Amino acid sequence: MKTRICQYFAWVYLGLCMACNSGISEHEDEWGQVREVTFRISQTGNRLARATTTNFEVGDSIGIYAVKRDVPSELGIPTVSGNQAHNAKWIKTTGGWSPASLRDKIVFPQDGGKLDFYAYYPYSPDAVNPEKISMGVKTDQREDEGWKSSDWMTAVNTEGINEGEVDLTFKHMMASVEVNVIGGEMIMPNEGLQVQVVGVCMKNLFHLGTGRFTVETRTGTIDMRRLEGEEGFRYGVLLPAQVLEAGMPVMRCLLDGKIYIYRGEEVVLESGNRTRFEFSLKSGDE
Repeated sequence: MKTRICQYFAWVYLGLCMACNSGISEHEDEWGQVREVTFRISQTGNRLARATTTNFEVGDSIGIYAVKRDVPSELGIPTVSGNQAHNAKWIKTTGGWSPASLRDKIVFPQDGGKLDFYAYYPYSPDAVNPEKISMGVKTDQREDEGWKSSDWMTAVNTEGINEGEVDLTFKHMMASVEVNVIGGEMIMPNEGLQVQVVGVCMKNLFHLGTGRFTVETRTGTIDMRRLEGEEGFRYGVLLPAQVLEAGMPVMRCLLDGKIYIYRGEEVVLESGNRTRFEFSLKSGDE
């Protein structure tokens, strides 16, 4: 009889322990489980830069930083270390956006902490310092590869998110310049025309957290792209934001072995804006 009583109390004690453990598990499931981040990604509705499409294409890749807030009411700013996600690479697929590898997956904090997100396009493995992301343009933008690689974009979501899908809307960061080349006296453009911008800034450093640029001083020459679907001889180029100084050579046309130079007034090229020029071929500019 004594043995049965001891067994009875043992089973009661074990049941109480299991009930207590069960209660702890239910609480841990609320925030303790691993919850992966997913994204809904889009672009702002403008046609400044992308010539082929207004949307991302399969194979495009972006870099993402996620920062956990130390104080729930204060924004998390990405730094060189200590981020929840650090330059995670995500790729556009036929089924949506996916991490490029297991280490590129992003998870919400298990304690329910809030995250702020910062992203850029195109992805660069060298963009490991979010305070100084090098946003440079290609010297040859005549073809799709050079054009798209120069089309830098960024997106920010600082709503302080700890669950659900994250919205990222990208906006263009480069300045778009277009030029319409028309004929002058006895000189008309033809299919052999090449247009370049000369002496322009090629690269800026961008702080992903503050959205501020630091202008680089290195300059160069860029081959402009013939714009598709445009009448006449129209060309475009993507440049970092900068000031084109008055009186300095800015554009150069190469036609039938001759060079035509364009000099203009001071022009401010702003990030995300388009500036248009018209250039007349004149024999005096040879």
